[in-house]
Amino acid sequence: MSGCVRRYFCPNKSVSSSGCRSAFHYPNGGSYSGYWLNNKNHGFGQKVSQKRQPSDFAGKKQPEGQLVYTGVWKGGKRDGAGTMLRKRGTDLQTIYSGGWFDDMKFGKGKQFYPDGSVYFGEWAKNRRDGVGIQWYANGDIYLGDWQSGYRHGMGVLFYANGNRYEGCFARGYKNGEGTFYHVHTGQVQKGVWENDNARVSLMLDDPKLRCGDAATPYPIPRSELSYPNEIVRDLFQQFMKNSEKPYRHFLDLVNLEFVHRQRHFASFEERLATASGLVIHPKSTEKLF
Repeated sequence: MSGCVRRYFCPNKSVSSSGCRSAFHYPNGGSYSGYWLNNKNHGFGQKVSQKRQPSDFAGKKQPEGQLVYTGVWKGGKRDGAGTMLRKRGTDLQTIYSGGWFDDMKFGKGKQFYPDGSVYFGEWAKNRRDGVGIQWYANGDIYLGDWQSGYRHGMGVLFYANGNRYEGCFARGYKNGEGTFYHVHTGQVQKGVWENDNARVSLMLDDPKLRCGDAATPYPIPRSELSYPNEIVRDLFQQFMKNSEKPYRHFLDLVNLEFVHRQRHFASFEERLATASGLVIHPKSTEKLF
């Protein structure tokens, strides 16, 4: 080991080192180069993990190579701006670059996934959380709200074939009100979605989606009445007799209903007596003795 290291020796106390070390090798493999404070990584430094062999853990394949973190440390944990890379021989591949807190991804950062997709946006506790954009390997692009690693909130999903969806997401699926633009057919679908399926929707033709005035390949037939005048005339004849009745205000109808109800209750004669022996009928004042 070399570099500037300060060691403090006190009776009945463990040895504490602070300062900068050019290289510190861990017993199980890996190394650290950078600043220390009380035997913990603190400040700017670089840590290289031990070399990993290809394995399958918890159903996920762990690629071979070494993980290299270069950035800010605090109390032995990644805290601040830093970059995580994977090293395979002389090849370095960026995994994540951005903010860290309590040894987890936090704040704004960019993640590069093994399948080729890329995410840039806000993080919280190692998960996509906040506003962010993700480029998927199949060509799709999502821009909007995230929560606990899933598309959750308002967002726009651009499909590789040119279609797009604008609206609400929940748990990674289209959920709630939204609009789907079918660019290849020149139609717009507005409605309510549930787990990526349209529950209730309205389809409209929009030739502007097909590069100008090009015809829609699947036109929606117009809904119209064959004989609208005759149908309207028959309806008016059925309800014409109601139109001749005198008009009554809504409050008047409510008051009339209240009066009729009170008359109905008043028709009952109460001939019951209380515990004191008094007649409760309003027309009699005699005692029941």
